Amino acid sequence: MLWGLFFIIALFFPTRALAEGEFITNYDVDYRVRSNGLTRARMNVELVNKLSNIYASEFTLSIGSTNLTDIRLETVSGPVEPKIVLGNKTTNITVVFPEKILGKDKSQKFTLEFTTSDFSRRLGNVREISIPKLAKSESLSSYRLTLAVPAAFGPAATLTPAPAGQTAADGQTIYRFDSEDLYQTGISATFGREQWYDFSFDYYLTNQNFYPVNTEIALPPDTAWQQVLYETIEPRPANLRADADGNWLAAYRLPAGSELKVTATGSATLFLEPRADYPWGINDRVNYRQPQKYWEADQPRIKDLAATLTAPRQIYDYVVNNLIYDYGRLDSAPARLGAANALDNQNSALCMEFTDLFIALSRAGGIPARAVNGYAYTDNSSLRPLSLKQDVLHAWPEYYDESRQLWRPVDPTWGNTTGGVDYFEQTDLNHFAFVILGADSSYPIPAGAYKTDSQPAKNVRVTFGHSLVPNPAVELAIDLPKESLAGVGLNGKILVKNSGNAALYQIPINLDSERNHLNFQIAALPPMASTEINFSLPITSWNSRFTETLTVSTDLTTASRQLTVSPAYRLIFGNQPFRLALFSFAALLVLKLIHARLVKAKPVA
Repeated sequence: MLWGLFFIIALFFPTRALAEGEFITNYDVDYRVRSNGLTRARMNVELVNKLSNIYASEFTLSIGSTNLTDIRLETVSGPVEPKIVLGNKTTNITVVFPEKILGKDKSQKFTLEFTTSDFSRRLGNVREISIPKLAKSESLSSYRLTLAVPAAFGPAATLTPAPAGQTAADGQTIYRFDSEDLYQTGISATFGREQWYDFSFDYYLTNQNFYPVNTEIALPPDTAWQQVLYETIEPRPANLRADADGNWLAAYRLPAGSELKVTATGSATLFLEPRADYPWGINDRVNYRQPQKYWEADQPRIKDLAATLTAPRQIYDYVVNNLIYDYGRLDSAPARLGAANALDNQNSALCMEFTDLFIALSRAGGIPARAVNGYAYTDNSSLRPLSLKQDVLHAWPEYYDESRQLWRPVDPTWGNTTGGVDYFEQTDLNHFAFVILGADSSYPIPAGAYKTDSQPAKNVRVTFGHSLVPNPAVELAIDLPKESLAGVGLNGKILVKNSGNAALYQIPINLDSERNHLNFQIAALPPMASTEINFSLPITSWNSRFTETLTVSTDLTTASRQLTVSPAYRLIFGNQPFRLALFSFAALLVLKLIHARLVKAKPVA
């Protein structure tokens, strides 16, 4: 997808160095995306002499794709055979001009056409188009770009930058872009607002101790940008809880010397816009500004650099433009370097280093930031590489956007490797979060990392899928004595369990009776999670006597329990076991008194 430009020019005086300002270039570029996803590119290029004693003999375009077909090259003299050299991520196409054109303001013109599958992709429910930014050059005089897509794609869900104009013709929607916008960012367009993934994860747990242990596994959670629904989790966990970062941690107890395989299946829906039903807020800004292992926000070098980068966008641009992705490290099991070492080894970064450096610089500048590990779909590992070796996962950072009160994901790794596609202003629908690392830079570990030596290497399976239907269900119970003394405070618990396949948010809980009306709210309850709500009923008068039904309810279900309140004397004397005991005691006392009288009345011999 990346394409830039450079030229090789011969002079009458070959020993004289050529300055870039001796030529100017003009571009008129047209991309036409077909309904089958292929893109036909047409580039009209003009190279204008600014001096009278030079001419251009060759000109090379570097196209960021190795999947070019039907390449055609034509000059004013007619078709010419291009020189084509393949690189790791690019195809270099050189035109050798058949004529030597001299004179100031004289120009060489040529047209390059090719077809590629790398500019447009059909990904499940979504169509994505990505065209990197233009490399600005002093020789560049004008640059016009149009992008045409089938009208059947519908309106763009996202389109960055905003086009300068839009028209419709011949069943296509045609967007026109200004060159100044393309210096800052490439074109990124998304058609479709949701993406669906089906998943199946295996977790292999082992306890080599001589005693039982409790352990947890991290299940992919809901976020502001995704909803996760579970079909099965076998075996079911003893409980499931959400931690401070929003991770879903399922609890298991392993007997001594045992192994356990847990399999989780379900579906995830990813959204371009944040969910309205998800709590966006942040609980502890201070914690997300603290240094940690790999995020050395307190180191002087990082603090000094952060002082010059005062906004998340500046930090993103710095990381994208200064680190270099090291594909060679993917051949081994790369160690995580951390932010400080990433600055010392800028030519050897993977997604972990792009992420850690962004977080450390953000935290050093007082911006809350955290990391995400997960699955990122890619059909081109050169342009959109993955670095975490456990089942080829990916890492990217999030920063807290104070203006929107929202955690925003960005991906500086792909911003670097795609040559300028903007993964800051708008992320895509390819990033499926498994775990969030904020309170701890290393825990929890994501699905795919729970392995044993004897188990298969691939434990994460994710495919484009279908949207599961949320099946909300709640189980309620009241933990309260059936009988209580009047004049004594009464404490109880409401037991709440989410037995559905989706997390529930802002759950209203109402406890009602003839005399009491209590209201509670649960902020969030993941699937299979349980929680307790403690409550106290008001103290009644000492001689109160009544029976009432307490009902606990949500929008989904209700549960009831009867309560009898009696005065102390009534509860005592109305209690059959107590009456029997009292009668027995009285009978024994009477018998004892009779016996004592008989003993006293007996004459002494």
